[in-house]
Amino acid sequence: MVHCGALGFYSSYAPDQMFMRKRDAVQLDKRLELQTKRDNIDKDPRTLDELIAIWYRMHGKTLSDHIRLRKLLFRISESLGNPIGADLTSEMFSRYREKRTLDVSLKTVNREHAYLRAVFNELDRLGVIHFENPLKKIRQFREGECELRFLSHDEIARLLVACKKSHNPSLISVVKICLATGARWGEAESLKPLQIANGQITFLNTKSKKNRTVPVNRVLFEELRGLEAVSNNRQFVGCLAAFRKALVRAEIELPPGQNTHVLRHTFASHYVMAGGNIVKLRDVLGHSEITTTMRYAHLAPDHLEDTLKLNPLNKHQ
Repeated sequence: MVHCGALGFYSSYAPDQMFMRKRDAVQLDKRLELQTKRDNIDKDPRTLDELIAIWYRMHGKTLSDHIRLRKLLFRISESLGNPIGADLTSEMFSRYREKRTLDVSLKTVNREHAYLRAVFNELDRLGVIHFENPLKKIRQFREGECELRFLSHDEIARLLVACKKSHNPSLISVVKICLATGARWGEAESLKPLQIANGQITFLNTKSKKNRTVPVNRVLFEELRGLEAVSNNRQFVGCLAAFRKALVRAEIELPPGQNTHVLRHTFASHYVMAGGNIVKLRDVLGHSEITTTMRYAHLAPDHLEDTLKLNPLNKHQ
């Protein structure tokens, strides 16, 4: 559309170009309008919400935590203004990310980045989109190594006492399973009666998609087998809220973001400190990569002894 300003005529497509004659502005307006139409013929018109919905139907719903991911992705899209997917730019996401760092940790921001980038990558692999992943070239923030808190034997004793006093009948058993096997809280809490058999506990539908079986001592096994199951599909009732209250009663303080996971860290840390094999620990914990398990390597006794034997100061004393 052509407009008349104080300095002359101009097209709404190029408001900075002024003309003394209206027909010159009209010619430019028509040319730019045709160019815009040509440019938009092959443009993908789907919004980010629509692309996320397609990703979820074709791939996302097969993931173990698909409900949480779906909600998170739609929340990200809402914060970005639900733009046309093909119009999303690195700068747009970078500005969103900058604002998020004011409210959440760098780790959370990096995870959101990774999730949305993975959506575009998967849509590309599926042939759904034909434009470049807008997050492809953005580097994630460098994170400081977080503290891996684990409980001392004194804290474990206090926690078990607090759990026994809980009104939740399943709490003490779930906590003992996590401490004895290194299981994630959800893996232990969602156990079925048939998964506890032959002196072992089998964890199914794990984060790594691999089933794993971990033996437990006779005392714990008989204790678990003696419990009355909630149903055929569930051994325990939910007890996350009860665990949080038990931590308070036991006067155990944890770093932000570490709640039930401290039990898994406690198992792994004590396992290594007692001389356990790091490779076998990977299998027990169900880690996909050994690099994840290597976080506990510094706790190994031989690691500490080597420090005493091999440090260069020994040659000068």
